Amino acid sequence: MAVRPIFSLAILCCAITAHASPRTDPTGRSVFTGATLPHPTSILLNPAALGLGFTPREVYFALTGTLDSYDIDLDSTDAVTDTELGAGGMLVAVLRPGSRYAVSFELRTPPQELFPQDHDELRYFTLGTRQRDFLASVASTIRITNRLYFGATLTHHNTFLRLKYARDTAAERGESDFENPDAAELYDVGVTSPYVSTSNLKVTLGFLVRIYKEIWLGVAYHTPPGFNIQTELEGNVQITRAPRDGGNKLPGDAIVDVSYPASVDAEVGAVLPKSLELHVGGRWEDLSRMQAYDVRVIGSQLDANNIPEWQLRTRGMHDSFALWGGVEQVDTGQQVRFGGRIGFETSSVAPASTTPLTLAPTSLTLDLGAQLRLGSWIAQLSYGLQYFTPVNVSESAFDPRFNAECLATGNDYSSRACAAVRNGYAVAAGEGDYSRMLHAVRLGFRYELP
Repeated sequence: MAVRPIFSLAILCCAITAHASPRTDPTGRSVFTGATLPHPTSILLNPAALGLGFTPREVYFALTGTLDSYDIDLDSTDAVTDTELGAGGMLVAVLRPGSRYAVSFELRTPPQELFPQDHDELRYFTLGTRQRDFLASVASTIRITNRLYFGATLTHHNTFLRLKYARDTAAERGESDFENPDAAELYDVGVTSPYVSTSNLKVTLGFLVRIYKEIWLGVAYHTPPGFNIQTELEGNVQITRAPRDGGNKLPGDAIVDVSYPASVDAEVGAVLPKSLELHVGGRWEDLSRMQAYDVRVIGSQLDANNIPEWQLRTRGMHDSFALWGGVEQVDTGQQVRFGGRIGFETSSVAPASTTPLTLAPTSLTLDLGAQLRLGSWIAQLSYGLQYFTPVNVSESAFDPRFNAECLATGNDYSSRACAAVRNGYAVAAGEGDYSRMLHAVRLGFRYELP
């Protein structure tokens, strides 16, 4: 095989694709999976790739997990070290009733996105807790020609979000003693998407094309839930008044609006000499949509206590890109098989907007995998390491003094300070040093039926 076309296409793939965000499943880039591979996980990654499989029926079950470690040393507080453990799983069935078609079904819950838990030093950014997603999908794949496959997946995506944080009532009143614990008002917000609703539906559309001998290109587009600009989550809130305001607890209803991203995955796969495969791929994610959690609280007790109806929990993200590439052994039915990949991801938040709630600088990734085949059973173990480059925030975009400056202008809507208040940046500053490391594991079992 000519090597030159392989690397030309790999460069093309790198130029047009990318990856990642705090919400991306970190086990999704595992070895032996990808947008050109007929692995059961392709039902969400690129359903067109399932057309390359030969097994009439197969079932796949996997357990996934993450270990997320943070070191956060804010200039105004003591250093915080935190390690969060997340878990998930998936169950997939793939049916190929003929040589041209495939139908597949999946139940999945990725490892949850976890925020640093119960650290009072971080209270104005986060006191926890997490976002958990449950997905149910059905996909269809068709071979249009021997060189072209198309696939589509329809997913019902349920989201459970819980946010805990403190509001600085002194800063919001324009007082100079901001970040005073006696003025910290605590919020515990728990919201969910509707259990069954068309607003939870999202679609993945994928193509797989053979562009030169044993070189394949897979591309897939993923819509956000409901195809909407914003997703509305509903639930309740419990507010604990600041100690200086009495410290009493106030229940109420809550609505959180958030704009989840669309994304594009792409990969080039090519057969190399010595029964090896090259895979180069990545993702672009439209994270510039995901600027904040728009929190609204409602209730007669809240009105009577002058609790603000609207708050922004700002994340301040921008689009992110990722590239990865690696080599793995072709699956020829051998008992043991290995593979590995390395990658690079751009940041999804600028240093000035980095906070304990959103820590996602540029990172490097390493993924290793091994497969064991015992008859119709296949066991796969994948490990991924994501090392985030340390961040020093010397000038934060957040500053509680914006509140006093806005009040001094008579709440001039056009002023810089009032714009910062309106966009959720008039909270505790995030100056300090941040570091993070993420470990991801997937243990999967695949059973091929005749």
